[in-house]
Amino acid sequence: MMKKESKSFIRAKRLAFAALLSALSFVLMYAGALSGVFDLCAVVGGALCCAFAVIEMGGMWPWLVCSVTGALSLLLLPDKFVALEYIALGGISPIIKAYLERLPKAPGYALKVLSFNVMLTVCLLLAKFVLGIQDEWAAFNIIVYLAGNVFFIIFDYALTVFITYYVQRLRQKLKIRL
Repeated sequence: MMKKESKSFIRAKRLAFAALLSALSFVLMYAGALSGVFDLCAVVGGALCCAFAVIEMGGMWPWLVCSVTGALSLLLLPDKFVALEYIALGGISPIIKAYLERLPKAPGYALKVLSFNVMLTVCLLLAKFVLGIQDEWAAFNIIVYLAGNVFFIIFDYALTVFITYYVQRLRQKLKIRL
């Protein structure tokens, strides 16, 4: 006969798990920032950690993982743009995805693309005016938005495939109880 866990014990387990996911995401961001090449791969890895938090814990916990990883990335990464990429794409997108996929398919997908474009615009504005990144691509041009939207569509599809595979196959085998 199993003992029922108290609410405070469950909260402590979730907090510890959120801290582990935040630490893993930050390590991925740091490796991506140091490489200079694999920054988007690191952001996708961070997004998987955040998606994992959405699936297993829900509620405020994915927001906590996103906030902690984003704050640590902004404070400690040598390349601050990687932190902005994580916040705009890797952290918030899986959380928004969970809410928008409850809507009918066409409006939900349109809102996902719209939310990505808003986050991309905010990211570019912060890079230019707050962080002082003055690259030629930081200007608002159509190429950045086209490439970004193509990447987002591929990213969203890959995230859907990962989530489906995890929920249908791996979740029962891992038996994570949070």
